[in-house]
Amino acid sequence: MNRLLLILTDLDGSLLDHEGYSYEGARPALEKIRELSVPLVFVTSKTRAEVERLQGEMGIREPFISENGGGIFFPAGYRGFSIPGAEKQGAHSLIRLGMPYAEIRRFVEGRRARFGLRGAGDLGLEELAALTGLTPEQARLAKRREFSEPFLLDDDGKLEALREEAAAAGLTITRGGRFYHLIGIGQDKGAAVQRLAAIFRENGAGELLTVGIGDRPNDVPLLAAVDISVLIPHPDGRYEDLKLPNLIRAPHPGSRGWNEAVRGLLEGMKDRTA
Repeated sequence: MNRLLLILTDLDGSLLDHEGYSYEGARPALEKIRELSVPLVFVTSKTRAEVERLQGEMGIREPFISENGGGIFFPAGYRGFSIPGAEKQGAHSLIRLGMPYAEIRRFVEGRRARFGLRGAGDLGLEELAALTGLTPEQARLAKRREFSEPFLLDDDGKLEALREEAAAAGLTITRGGRFYHLIGIGQDKGAAVQRLAAIFRENGAGELLTVGIGDRPNDVPLLAAVDISVLIPHPDGRYEDLKLPNLIRAPHPGSRGWNEAVRGLLEGMKDRTA
């Protein structure tokens, strides 16, 4: 039976280099994906606005998952899919999974002084750009949040106490490449991927072969939710300590490692994909 290959990828530190956010090293694999008409789904901590800019730059019109599983966005009319429960949001149909940003901000504001907590909403554009290496315009898009709050702590020793208070408020904490992230309990990349895959199946996509790609702790739910997982090393060559069936360790960090792993998978799956 033919399968539809579905590639679900983290961005920062995976498809995009940790420093400079370039995807140049992945161009050969991206061209092959386009040639084979393989859906490439971004599963990221980035905001909807950031993903829309990147998709436009790359010429991609596919679903995506924003803010660590907070929202699933399908382009309007995508493959003629019926998506029960989705709401119209501009050029997309949105499935909301995450806690509203205003509620998360209320939690942050109530604990900012006591925990030395600084959320993305507390940072000016110049400071956010300096911390992340984003341009001021990219930082502006990164602040347009809907379902999560990246944050820094002055003292990481307070993290566990903050985690306890977050849990009491219906929130949990995960870790990305540069920031901790406050998100709703039950919200993660894996849950969103499972929901997205179910929508494909319910709309007649048939048997799926899912490939997940990531590099950080907040990507572990994504990697655990797919058939084949690809673990990208950190810039210093270290890998997250992760044991999963069908786990592939990419040979290099960032876009170069992403390219080699994906090209190898595509070559090996030619006869098994739709």
